[in-house]
Amino acid sequence: MAVAAALSPVLSERAAQAREARWRRFRALLLDLVVFSILLSVVNFVYGVSQVTSGSPPNGQPGSFFYTTVTAVAWPWLSLLWMAYYIVPESLYGASLGKMLLGLRVVHVDGGPLGLGSIVTRNVLRFVDVLPGFYLIGGLSVLVTSNSQRVGDRWAGTTVIARDQALEPYATRNPPLGANRLLGIALVLALGFTVAFAYFGRPPLVLESMFNRHLLMAPDLTSYQLGAPQWGFGQVTYPLTAHEGALACSGSISLQWSWPLGWTMSDGTLLCPP
Repeated sequence: MAVAAALSPVLSERAAQAREARWRRFRALLLDLVVFSILLSVVNFVYGVSQVTSGSPPNGQPGSFFYTTVTAVAWPWLSLLWMAYYIVPESLYGASLGKMLLGLRVVHVDGGPLGLGSIVTRNVLRFVDVLPGFYLIGGLSVLVTSNSQRVGDRWAGTTVIARDQALEPYATRNPPLGANRLLGIALVLALGFTVAFAYFGRPPLVLESMFNRHLLMAPDLTSYQLGAPQWGFGQVTYPLTAHEGALACSGSISLQWSWPLGWTMSDGTLLCPP
């Protein structure tokens, strides 16, 4: 009973602090959505492959064709990226980028230390909180629960309050010595790899995207293989072997680099036996 009496003021105080932070928390969510949308656009632009999502593209047939496409990385990788966007900074600093900018921190509702497991749990359950769209379940849960908790918070025993109210030792996450430097190095390496891949690694993905839309040399190609690339300044040429039904064809295809479009086809030849 003494323990329950001691916890009651803590829980009541956390509940009041969480209610005060609701509006800032919503704005932090919007900031995170904007930042992650920009990150997602960059990742899809550099690493994504175009796929036909509806309609019917031309496939060697005459007539008019209407179809839609999307250029994106496979959804499991995007889901991992979404989780990493929240879990990494919250594990180190107790806050995503949006929360940091608005002076918020994740804490335990009972005032206890905030463990890594709680951070992982509250973020994995974002897959529930976002349903059926734009955090409807999570938002309603924040409004109706006494500690302003979305579903992930309730399972993890956490909530979000102002940074200057999370002053107890271990109340939120704090980076260990050297973590900031390691994170900075990792971000620089990731940026450098992405820039290098956009130039040296993306051309085969561009050709695969064209093939998926039946725009690679001949609209009725059934398969193709690329040879070793020949690089020039802002240009790359691949030897090409392809199959058009039972016919084996050969030729070459060239791509040109331009900003901000990236790699686009500039020239190509394909010879098929009669």
